[in-house]
Amino acid sequence: MGYEILEQTCNQVQAAIVQFIQGEPDEYKACWSQSEDVTIMGAWGAYERGWQEVGPRLDWAAARFAGGRVSFEPVALGESGDGAYSIWLEKNMSRLVGQQEAQPFVLRVTHLYRREAGRWKVIHRHADPIIDKIEAVTILPQEE
Repeated sequence: MGYEILEQTCNQVQAAIVQFIQGEPDEYKACWSQSEDVTIMGAWGAYERGWQEVGPRLDWAAARFAGGRVSFEPVALGESGDGAYSIWLEKNMSRLVGQQEAQPFVLRVTHLYRREAGRWKVIHRHADPIIDKIEAVTILPQEE
């Protein structure tokens, strides 16, 4: 399986995410493996494990969106054997249910993929809001 197949898969996943933020999760769910070892650590917090939990979580998350647009900024992409990963920034201008106007937000997103029946399938998503770098501070013991 060539690198171009992984790129095509990422394009398919991104197109499905465009539909996802319109409140339509089915295309994105079709990109996923439906095995019991899939996991999601989505931007809404917590996590789910196994398709019995991940599938409904995707439905729940998509239902939070009331439209918008999203663009993708690639960070890294790679594959080895039957595993692959993609890392990108999702730059959203989306309206959530209950909001009058779209709001901007950027997510750091990592997808892990596994080759299943000759195709790449998502087996993990981790997404969280991007924040500025936080300077490490050394805390010294106070003198008495």
